[in-house]
Amino acid sequence: EKDAEIKHKDFCVDEFNTNQLQTENKEREKQDLIAKIEDLEMTIKALTEAIDGLKAEIAEMQVQLKRAGEDREKQNKEFQMTVSDQRSTQQLLKKALDFLQDFYAKKASFAQQEPAGPPPPAGFKEYKNNAQSG
Repeated sequence: EKDAEIKHKDFCVDEFNTNQLQTENKEREKQDLIAKIEDLEMTIKALTEAIDGLKAEIAEMQVQLKRAGEDREKQNKEFQMTVSDQRSTQQLLKKALDFLQDFYAKKASFAQQEPAGPPPPAGFKEYKNNAQSG
């Protein structure tokens, strides 16, 4: 019986030591997992904040894109008005140039014609020698 008690006691001590070792291992594993969970929660928080910041940036960029489109449309209208004004100005200048070319071409054609000299004095008579001269 004593041998049975000794065996039983040794068995209990071994089981107790094994149980304690397993408990320590599981406790370390639990602490590691808790630390990992905390780390992952901090990562999730940081990523969530980054996502929120990026969403705000996207919204701001969309507003800027809309404004840029409106500005571009306004600039295009101004450009079209300027082009229209320039074309009108070109047409007016062409008409003025044509008018001036016609005007000065007529003047030049008159200038190229030989002017008629003054009319000869009236009353030229036939040439005769002076009767008083000898």
